[in-house]
Formats: sequence, C-alpha cells, structure tokens
Amino acid sequence: MTIKYSVSTEEFGTLDDSQQGLYSQGEDGYTLNVEGVPKEDVSGLKRKIDELLTEKKTVQQKASEAEELARVQAAEKMRKANDFEQLYNSSESERQKASEELATLKANLQKQQIAGQAGQVASELTKDVARAKLLTEQISSRLSLVDGEIRVLDVNGNLTVSTVQELTQSIKAEYPFLVDGSQAAGGGATGGNSGAGDTKQVSRAEFDGYDAVKRMKFVKSGGKII
Repeated sequence: MTIKYSVSTEEFGTLDDSQQGLYSQGEDGYTLNVEGVPKEDVSGLKRKIDELLTEKKTVQQKASEAEELARVQAAEKMRKANDFEQLYNSSESERQKASEELATLKANLQKQQIAGQAGQVASELTKDVARAKLLTEQISSRLSLVDGEIRVLDVNGNLTVSTVQELTQSIKAEYPFLVDGSQAAGGGATGGNSGAGDTKQVSRAEFDGYDAVKRMKFVKSGGKII
C-alpha cells in the first residue's frame, strides 16, 4: 500500500491505528511525519491569490467607473442636443420675427412714399388743407410702389401705363370741386353773396371724424372748417 504524504480528514479516518500513528494533524488535514522534508510554504500562493483578488477588484472598479463615465457623457450629449434644438427653435422664431418686422417696415415705407407722392400732387391742385387731405386719400388709392417706382393703378387696383401727370388730370376731372380755380371748388357759391350766410361750418376735429364720402359732400357743398 502506498503511503501518501498528506491525507484529508476523511482519508485519515480510513487508516488503521498503525498508519494513523505516522501522521500529524495540520490545518488542512494530516501530513506524514518524515524528518528532513520541509513543510509546504503556501505564503507565495496566498500572496498570488491576494494579488489576483486585488486586481479583480481594480478591474471591477475601473469597469464601474467607465460605465458611469459613459452614462454621464451620454446624458451630456443628450442635454447638448436638447440645447441645440431649443437654440435652433429660438433662432427660427427670432428669424421669423425679424422677417415680419422687415415686411412691416417695408410696407410702412411704401405707404409713406405713396402718401408723399399723393400729397405733393394734392398740394398742386389745392391750397385748402381739407380739400388737399381728401385729394391725398383719393390719389393714394390710385398709386402703388413697384420695384421702388411709383406706378399708377386703375379704379380696380390694376397696374396701368399711365403717368402721375396723367393721373393728376384724371383727378382734376373726377373731383373738380376739390381743385382750386374750378367753378365747383368754391363750394357751389355761384350766385354771388347768395350762399355766404348759409355756409355750413364745422371744427377741424369734427371734420376729421367724417368718413371720406361725407368729407367730399361737405366740401362740395361749400362747407368751411373753422
């Protein structure tokens, strides 16, 4: 029978008394009592195990840190994407607002240019402020700004090839009672002093409250603004 150098507790129990007397009990079982045989040095193995365990913990810690870093980076990337979307939407809103403001500004400038041209024509037709205001309204409705140029419209709002001078003559013929020097411009007072005492008079504020038709009727009837 071969005698083992080391046996487990279970194996030791199967030996007879004479064989058991050859062994000494240790931490992990029984070892053969033999002189000159050094005891097994397991300290190096334990150190290696400790190193492997430490290395494993280090790897696990680094893996955990890498996962956390990836999570933070993903969250930051998503936040930046949301910020960009908000910035884009804000920029689009600002662009649209600026575009609308520019369109409004252009429209106002066009109105001013048209009103300026109409006012110039009206001032050539009459020196009376009230009649000039009425003429300006009528002339403005017949003008448009196209590519920076004043163009004449027909009564339906369509572009024509007529000039401003031709429009002026048309206005004089259409509204003679608003034009200085015409028989009607005097307010219909064709009978000398017959209408002087009956002329209707209104304040500037009251006249400004009239609509265009009522203003024309008032002026045509010879009304005076005081």
